[in-house]
Amino acid sequence: MIWVFWAVLIPFALLIALLVLGLLYQAAGEWVDRRRFPAPGRRVNVDGQWLHYIEAGPVPSGEDERRAGPVPTVLLEAGISASSITWSSVMPRLSRHARVIAYDRGGLAWSGPAHDARLADRLVVELEGLLEAAQVRGPLILVGHSFGGLLCLMYAAKHRERVSGIVLVDPVTRCEWIPLRPNQAARLHYGVRMALRGALLAKLGIVRLALSLLVNGARMFPQAISKAASGGANRAIERWIGEVRKLPRESWPAIRAHWSTPKTFFSMASHLKNLPESVTQYDAENFPVHVPLTVLSAESASPYAVAEHHADAKRSLIGRHRVVPESGHWIHLDQPEAVIESVLRLIDFVESLRRSG
Repeated sequence: MIWVFWAVLIPFALLIALLVLGLLYQAAGEWVDRRRFPAPGRRVNVDGQWLHYIEAGPVPSGEDERRAGPVPTVLLEAGISASSITWSSVMPRLSRHARVIAYDRGGLAWSGPAHDARLADRLVVELEGLLEAAQVRGPLILVGHSFGGLLCLMYAAKHRERVSGIVLVDPVTRCEWIPLRPNQAARLHYGVRMALRGALLAKLGIVRLALSLLVNGARMFPQAISKAASGGANRAIERWIGEVRKLPRESWPAIRAHWSTPKTFFSMASHLKNLPESVTQYDAENFPVHVPLTVLSAESASPYAVAEHHADAKRSLIGRHRVVPESGHWIHLDQPEAVIESVLRLIDFVESLRRSG
């Protein structure tokens, strides 16, 4: 019977040893990443949630504003599991003409772990606190990609006199989630399960190891981990990697570090789980019609998405809708000039109003 005892004990001991090694590998990796990739901007505490933001462009003093007038601020709101890094192709150009702020929602990139459910109304409260902490006083132009577009619309509906213009970059299609059809519910449930599996594998250092091997040219192990984490949704992961590769190469190591941590996967799971309720929290009838609104649709967008985007643009008295050629969902990576042009147009409009007023 002794051989049975050892036959059970040895594999169990090896499993425990591997788990401990994985936890140590992950802890050491996070320690190294914090020193290799320190937060490039500021971290502020908004109602218990630590948020990180970066800014560029002029931040005038009170005397400067009295002499030349308030400088517009452009707030960049990223997609559902994206961070401030995704605006790298847009931010430098815009900062020549305005103060530009990009930030990371709770649980993403350099922000702290998410303490509350990632519901849109809660995220708008955090955005309010961030803008207050950043001392944004002048005209405010909101730029939102995908899910970030929903947050921009909700903020504008709540602070209609605060917003001077909005640019939506292929915003999330609300009619896709209201009412929630069985196939869409299954799709969301699948995404949440994928994210939670990813969080577990990240805790054990397996995601970190897979990404490191992938960067160094290995394929088999990362693909096996991808299947384990996603239930076989390799094409979706490959599409995401394809989008990341459109960003400046120097940003890739930081993105890899962020996606090696459990908090990123937990935040993504919460965003996805609460997406249907988040969408219902916006009432399109409350959109402030006096706010200029530009909606950019991807060439790859579905007909019903383009129709909703067009309808949203028409709610504004100064609305504009455009389908951007040769673009996918991440227009600001495929065709950054289209986003830059739309934002600069609004900055010029705000400036012309100030000069004429």
